[in-house]
Amino acid sequence: MHVRALNLLRVIGALSSLSGALLAPPAQAQEAGLQSDGRLVVSAAANGDIQRYVDEVSGRFGALAVSQDGAKAVSYICRSRQWKNCDEPGGDESNLAIPSGKVARDQALTRCRSQSGAACILLFVNDDQQREFGVQP
Repeated sequence: MHVRALNLLRVIGALSSLSGALLAPPAQAQEAGLQSDGRLVVSAAANGDIQRYVDEVSGRFGALAVSQDGAKAVSYICRSRQWKNCDEPGGDESNLAIPSGKVARDQALTRCRSQSGAACILLFVNDDQQREFGVQP
């Protein structure tokens, strides 16, 4: 009988700790930005800009960067569809060939820093995702 009482107390203890976990308030919504564990969380507005970029860059050269606070996404898509020199003047005749994705990357990062006033993280080059990200609920 004594063993049954101990087992019953263990079950009651387990159930009470489980109910405490179930009734705990929900965790706070994740803040946008670069998380302490290295994950990147973007705002809903930035995610809208990311989705537009993905739709527009298909078959083209471009890049997209996100501010470290996750609030701003800035892209640059080359008007030229050539693999080299993006929109640089004289790009067709130039002996110097810089891949268009690299030119677009530099433009996206520069524009993102300028518009956000903070450091930025490269998220896409052309249609290749460079880093995983989450979206703030």
